[in-house]
Amino acid sequence: DNLALLSGTLRRYEKAACEDESLALSCPPGTSISVEMAQYGSGQRAASTLCPPPHSALPLGGETICDPPNSLQYSLLQTVVEACQKKRSCKFQTSTKSFGGDPCPGVQKYVIVAYKCRPYEFRSKVACENDVVQLQCNPNSRIAVYSASYGRTEYESVQCPQPQGVPEETCLVSYATETVMQICHGKRRCTLSADSATFGSPCKKESRMYLKVVYTCVPRKVLRDQYEERPEEDEMLEMDEDSEDYGLEDSENNLLPSPNLAGRHNTSVSSVGVTYAPILRPTGRPAVNKTLSLPPPGKTI
Repeated sequence: DNLALLSGTLRRYEKAACEDESLALSCPPGTSISVEMAQYGSGQRAASTLCPPPHSALPLGGETICDPPNSLQYSLLQTVVEACQKKRSCKFQTSTKSFGGDPCPGVQKYVIVAYKCRPYEFRSKVACENDVVQLQCNPNSRIAVYSASYGRTEYESVQCPQPQGVPEETCLVSYATETVMQICHGKRRCTLSADSATFGSPCKKESRMYLKVVYTCVPRKVLRDQYEERPEEDEMLEMDEDSEDYGLEDSENNLLPSPNLAGRHNTSVSSVGVTYAPILRPTGRPAVNKTLSLPPPGKTI
C-alpha cells in the first residue's frame, strides 16, 4: 500500500484542549490534515496538567475517573474529521454538549487529537532504461516518494517504446517503491539510475525497461525525525521562520498549488491529475508530458 508507506514516514502531531474550549489544527502549504485519532480523556491527574482547575475545585480524596461512552468518542471523531480532514487548517469546539450531553458532570475532561500533514500534490518522472533521473526540492523542502515502478507495463509507455519487433509485456519488480524511498525519501535532491544494477532485471533481455517515480516535495518538518538532515547554506536564513503552528490564515481552506516543488519547468497539479514533468537526461532527449490520475488523498490505493 503506497499511501500507507508514505504515511508511515510522516510526523505525528498531537494537540490537546480543555473541555469547552476551541482546538485549532494546521498544516504547512502543500499538505493537508489527515486525522489519526480524536478522543476525550479524563482523570484528575492527567486533566489537571492540561487544564488546571480553580484551587477550590481540587479533590480531597482519590481522583475521579470518567470513561466516556463509545458513542461520545465516535461523535467527537466524526466532528473532527468533518471539520478538519483534507483541509490546511481548522478549528472546532470541544464541548461535550455538542455531542449529546455530558456523561460525567463535574469531572474535568480534555480532548486530544493526533494528525499528520499529508501532501496532496504529486508529480511523476519517467526515465528509460540506462537513463538517469534527478529529483530536487526547494530550500526547506524534502522529497517524499509516493510510488515507483521499474520494468515495463504493457502498452503504457510512449516515452520508452519497445525496440522494433519486440512484443509488449508486463514485467515489474515488486520492490521499486522501497528502493527509491531508500535512495531519495527525506533528501533535498537525489539521482536515480534506471538500470538493472539498481533495480534488477524483471523483463526479457530484449525488452526496454523504464523507471517511473511519483513523488512530491514537502516541508521537512512534516517528516519523522529519522529523515532529519543537516540544513544547507541557503536554508539557514529560513530556520528561525520555521514553526509547527502554521496559523489559520487560510480560512477558505483552498488547497493551493504547493510552493515546495522546485524548478520552473516542473508543473505541479492537484492530486487528481499528476503531470509528468520533464526529466533530466544525459542524452538530452526531451521527455513527453502526460497526465496520470490518482485518487484523492483520503482514499486507499
